[in-house]
Amino acid sequence: MIDPKTARRGLALVFTTLLLDIIGFGIIMPVLPAYLQELTGVGVSEAAIEGGWLFFAYAAMQFVFAPVIGGLSDRFGR
Repeated sequence: MIDPKTARRGLALVFTTLLLDIIGFGIIMPVLPAYLQELTGVGVSEAAIEGGWLFFAYAAMQFVFAPVIGGLSDRFGR
């Protein structure tokens, strides 16, 4: 059985990590189309579409490889 104080600390750590991750995406997302527009020389709408595909690829790879990384963490990280 986990001590309630330890469980709250773990939950706070998870929420803090999630908050930092969401803040990171929130900082990048508004400027990514302008940055891609400058890098590729295309219009804003094309740059926004490219940015959407980049975020999709990132999310898809997280979805696909999370079980693999979790298994490796269980095997070697503990």
